[in-house]
Amino acid sequence: MWKYILGSILLIVGSVEILLAFHKGLRETLMQSSPLRSKGAEPPVLLLAGISALIMGTGILLYGLLW
Repeated sequence: MWKYILGSILLIVGSVEILLAFHKGLRETLMQSSPLRSKGAEPPVLLLAGISALIMGTGILLYGLLW
């Protein structure tokens, strides 16, 4: 059960990060309202983190089906 919860959370986080990487207006609005303002949240970093979260979430959900 925990496997599905963690995998689903990672898929959602990955999708949001990829959305923020491609949508400049949403990213700027979110960063302005954030108490922790960082210039390190550039699109390539968000895209890489989003892809990583999607792969990890998919791997957790499919673990055991492929073996």
